[in-house]
Amino acid sequence: MEKRVYEDTTQPLPKRSRGRGYYNRNDKSDLGADFVAPDGGWAWLVCVAAGVSNLSLYPCLQQFGFMFRERLTLLGLSSSQVTAIINTNPAVSACTGLLNGPMFRRFTFRQVAMAGALLCFTGITLTAYCESFAAYIFAYAMLYGFGMGISVSASSLAINTYFQQKRRRAAGFSWTITGLGPIFLPYLVTYLLGVYDVQGTVLLFAAISLHAFVCALIYQPVRYHCANGELLELELEQPTELLCAQCALQRKREPGGIFSSQYLYQDNDAERPGYEIIEPGTPMMARANDGWYGSRLSLSSGRLRFRTISSSKDLEHTQRLHSAIGEQSQLASEDFLRPNNFRREREDAKLCCSCAEQRALQSQQQQSELTKQEEDEAIRAAAELSFLTKLVTFFDLDLLRDFTFVNLVAGLTVINFGELNFSILTPFILNDFGFSTSQITVAMSLMAGMDIIMRFMVPFLTEKMPWDNRIFFLIGVVGIALGRTVVASTRSYSVILCCFVWIGLCKGVRTIFWPLIIPGYVPLNRLPGASGLQLLISGLFTLCCGPFVGLVRDRYNYSVTLHCLDFLSFAAAASWTLEALLRRHKRKIIS
Repeated sequence: MEKRVYEDTTQPLPKRSRGRGYYNRNDKSDLGADFVAPDGGWAWLVCVAAGVSNLSLYPCLQQFGFMFRERLTLLGLSSSQVTAIINTNPAVSACTGLLNGPMFRRFTFRQVAMAGALLCFTGITLTAYCESFAAYIFAYAMLYGFGMGISVSASSLAINTYFQQKRRRAAGFSWTITGLGPIFLPYLVTYLLGVYDVQGTVLLFAAISLHAFVCALIYQPVRYHCANGELLELELEQPTELLCAQCALQRKREPGGIFSSQYLYQDNDAERPGYEIIEPGTPMMARANDGWYGSRLSLSSGRLRFRTISSSKDLEHTQRLHSAIGEQSQLASEDFLRPNNFRREREDAKLCCSCAEQRALQSQQQQSELTKQEEDEAIRAAAELSFLTKLVTFFDLDLLRDFTFVNLVAGLTVINFGELNFSILTPFILNDFGFSTSQITVAMSLMAGMDIIMRFMVPFLTEKMPWDNRIFFLIGVVGIALGRTVVASTRSYSVILCCFVWIGLCKGVRTIFWPLIIPGYVPLNRLPGASGLQLLISGLFTLCCGPFVGLVRDRYNYSVTLHCLDFLSFAAAASWTLEALLRRHKRKIIS
């Protein structure tokens, strides 16, 4: 079957493909200077997946006190050892932050999240069979902690990449889903412990953690879902037109207007006008349908194709007119007619259009030259750098030169330390105060309920407020510290319930703005390294200071422990406030 002669004869518009756009193979976190976040569509599925992933991974961390309190007592572990296990897990999770920069440059957040989910499953499964302090440190703290760290980092990076304008709402929605766990998990854990004992309950939560692997599959590369406007602009950009010798000759012969007349031009005599062979105003045949421009790739036979003319008699009549002139005029007329007769077309028809081949060859050459140039520059730059400079660049340690970033990281570190210890030690604190398991369950569920309600409402309540994310975050942190201060000073169950309601509301505010502090200060391409440094410093601090929490508890009581944690939160809030005031004062002096 003969192919259409107009197939692929002109330069088509580039086909839209989901892989089109800026792509840096050597740095997956580099999305280009003109990147525009989708802020919708598939991004909302990523938001839901991140929430469900955290919801399936957090239970063994949040309910550690409920599940292992009696088992650790039977195994004979001291309070210091229990505290060490509790603090080593988040410390290892945070220390994985050192790998965030190089890891997310080499792998996508989907690949990292899948690996983290498998590590969490393995760690929780092995925890069910632990019977010694060393075994808990390896399975629960090391494996589970490491998997938790990289998985949560991947989920956070996915949300911050897919959202820009709606980042607050997305974070609120995602953490609202995550916050569903503390509401019903205490009741679920209490029921499962009575039916399946500790080992069976932990194995069930190990199976639940595999949901994070399924959620990780939804974290598609964001370039598949870039904004339509940006993709359209990229795809409509036409490269410089490259014409072969045949097409260049035809372009010279024929005009470009679709409603202009077709002429027989004088290639050898520029002074004589051409002959119009189609009446003026008759549309020219579209070039895509003109057999003259047929690509060699689209022609299935060697048959000649000619342009349509009015009649061959017109040309014969023209020849008879010129034959009546003298010998010299006759020679001139033969010269004149030779470039425009059909024999000329038959001779030129032997040339075939090779524009497509030339464009492909030029594209390959340009890509090869660009790749070689990039490799040469990378080798040259690497050779000039010292080992220390390479280390600083690899782990993004140059971020530590920024005082504001260091202050933010220090504040988040001590706040995270206090929040983490209070969340995990709450069952132990209330049990030490003399409350029953049912009363502890009600108090924790009430706090979790207020937390999730506030998580859902905060994005809508603060959407029109022009305040910085740090202000809202500090409001939540200071509110939690004040609530904990009251809890440490009373033994009344009704007062403690009221305090837990207040702490839950403030915790919702703090949780929403927690993941927005670092992304709101550093650019997106530096976010993995910046978040990783924050997690690393937080992990080292937790690892070093965690045992002191157990020592304070053994020497004094939980009330003193709560006061120490509150002091850390107040110190961080004071540090951030002081820096903001100093910078405002400095701006006033400059202006």
